[in-house]
Amino acid sequence: MKKTKTIKLIAFLFIGGLFAACSSDGGGSSTPDPVVETTYSGEITEDVTWTSNNTYTLDGRVMVVDGVTLTIEAGTVIKGAPGTGADASCLIIARGGKIMANGTAADPIVFTSSADNSTDGTSGFGNGLSSSDQGLWGGVLILGNADISAESNPLQIEGIPVDETNGLYGGGASSNNSDNSGVFRYVQIRHGGAEIGEGNEINGLTLGGVGSGTQISYVEIIANLDDGLECFGGSVDCSNILVWGAGDDSFDVDQSYSGTIDNFLGILISGDQALEIDGWEGTMQADFSLTNGTIIGAPGDGNNCGKFK
Repeated sequence: MKKTKTIKLIAFLFIGGLFAACSSDGGGSSTPDPVVETTYSGEITEDVTWTSNNTYTLDGRVMVVDGVTLTIEAGTVIKGAPGTGADASCLIIARGGKIMANGTAADPIVFTSSADNSTDGTSGFGNGLSSSDQGLWGGVLILGNADISAESNPLQIEGIPVDETNGLYGGGASSNNSDNSGVFRYVQIRHGGAEIGEGNEINGLTLGGVGSGTQISYVEIIANLDDGLECFGGSVDCSNILVWGAGDDSFDVDQSYSGTIDNFLGILISGDQALEIDGWEGTMQADFSLTNGTIIGAPGDGNNCGKFK
């Protein structure tokens, strides 16, 4: 079975400051606009913009459906309400939907738990939660129409109940490897990974059949109960990705993912493996690359670099 084209574990070539905001004082005025609390649940059926003067709560599954665009301003905070099983909170960008989440180093977009007291991306831990607080909400799932290698295509994404049609990914006979699901840049995802069933959790960032027209870079995934980043097929390139303290694998690729993950850093506290590399599950075969990466193992654990299937 063919594995990765390239895996380079080059120490400390990562980002050199993934988010400059981590050492920033925010630079805002001394009298900021009041924060407005806004709650979403169910389907988003028309274009909408989430603004940085609001804090948004995901109450259960929130789904951007086919033909609809969700725009998120830099500096916006989105919080997932508690819940497990079918009630787990998450954001799904369905096939044909788009997310335009274009944060900046100074003002990243933040997805976190409603138990997190943070009000912006410049706040680290110490705001009510620590790296041991995992699975407090679901995560972010972006689904597209690019090729996947599976027994059926399209397929239901891991972590979403099978009766949810917005959970399908892969384009089937109409697959498009240039499919565009939008922009996801300078984003933090914290404390996710809620269980929907035994052994079935939501990843921090799940990419299912996402095409190369999508832009994903400068993403930080912290304290997720399941994997940090998992790619199910698709051809999207991801760059400047940090996963810290995942409960399972830091990076996981499946179903003939054919893109490149470049400039990545996995920091293990416990959990399973830094890398899980799976092959194809159907007839379609494709290569991928992992380049310019650093893995820092958990203290005292000498067998957590990776596993290959």
